[in-house]
Amino acid sequence: MTNSPEEQRWSLQGQLVGQWAAELRSAWREARVVGDARRCTVELIEVTSIDHDGEEALSEIMSHGGEFVARDVYTKHLLQNLRSELERSRVKEKQDDGGNRS
Repeated sequence: MTNSPEEQRWSLQGQLVGQWAAELRSAWREARVVGDARRCTVELIEVTSIDHDGEEALSEIMSHGGEFVARDVYTKHLLQNLRSELERSRVKEKQDDGGNRS
């Protein structure tokens, strides 16, 4: 991870699976301080595979405003699917909140 006054940049390499995905989530939670307004960019250019744990880690980062850089078709497609799922989840939460108000 590189820090600058404007941005945190995470450059991931290898496999984003199992314990490595858990390590990313842990490091992300430690590094991101509440109220930190800097942009967070996650580079997935050198990631070779992503399992369900990796998808969940990326989804968590995405839900907190993380931006992603990817080059290969698979990773771009995966990120697009995660964005769609996140958006559906947000729409559902808004609908549920609206239906529970008196």
